[in-house]
Formats: sequence, structure tokens, C-alpha cells
Amino acid sequence: MRKSLVVMLAMAVVAIVAYTLQAQEGEKWLDPANCYYCQPLTQTEGLMENLGWENYNIKNGSISVTTYKPEWKEKWKAASAEMQKRWMAMPTEAEHPKCGMCKAWSEVPMDRVSWENVEFTGGELGITTSTDTAVVAQLHSITDKTRQAMEDWMKAEAEAKAAAKQ
Repeated sequence: MRKSLVVMLAMAVVAIVAYTLQAQEGEKWLDPANCYYCQPLTQTEGLMENLGWENYNIKNGSISVTTYKPEWKEKWKAASAEMQKRWMAMPTEAEHPKCGMCKAWSEVPMDRVSWENVEFTGGELGITTSTDTAVVAQLHSITDKTRQAMEDWMKAEAEAKAAAKQ
């Protein structure tokens, strides 16, 4: 169950290196450099730039898709395993800094969700579902905020590239 959470968190962080979206509380929605749970993705040079990520709301939850080039699979697996280790220890260890996304995920009642992780050639699917409509709303909110952060980041990247060409 937590492995799927780690996969979903990792997928969200993958595309966001330089850009972060501010959450309403003033914390950064995605902040891999300062979030204890996201940091493993930033500790292997080039990893985040060589992963692809997308996420979608579905009727009863969300689906996240991570893709990687074959030569990055083992590095992704190592980072994902470290993230999983950190998440598994969360209930018993001292509070660590979290980005807004990780904070939101930590507030999802784990006993009311079902997790499934499906590997395929070149990537993984993380499927999170619930029969509790309030939990589904939480999942959709996380997906929506993360997708918006991704769109904003892509726009900023495109503008930066255009400015660099001038």
C-alpha cells in the first residue's frame, strides 16, 4: 500500500525541479530540495529529468503514471525504495519537513484507501481508490493541485527557453 503512495509521490515530484507552487498556507506544494520524503529523487543527478509523470482523477480516486528510460530504471527503483522506507517509518519517527503535497498525502486516512502499483515495460502505474466520497475528494484535490503545479512548471520552462533564445 505504501509503495503505491511512494510511487505517486515520486511521480509528482519528477517533473518539478526548479518550479514550486505555493499552497494556500504559504508552504511550497512541491519542494523536493527541502522535503524529507521527496529528497531521494533529487539525490541522483539527472534522475528527475529522465522520468516522465502524469496523473489523472478517476471516479473513485486517482491514477499516476511514471515512465523512465531503461537505463534509469534501477536508479528510479533505488530512489523509490528510499522514499518508501521513509514513508514506512513516518508514524514512529520525529517530524520531518514536508512539502504541501506530502503533507496532504499524510492526511489521507490510509485505512480508507486501496493502493495498487502496476509495473509495465518502461514505467509504473499507481492506482489509489476509495469508497469514501470524502477521501475521493482529498485524492482529487491532491491530483488537481499537483497537475496545476506541473502545468505552471511547463509554462515557466517554455518561457525560459524562449527567453534564452532571444
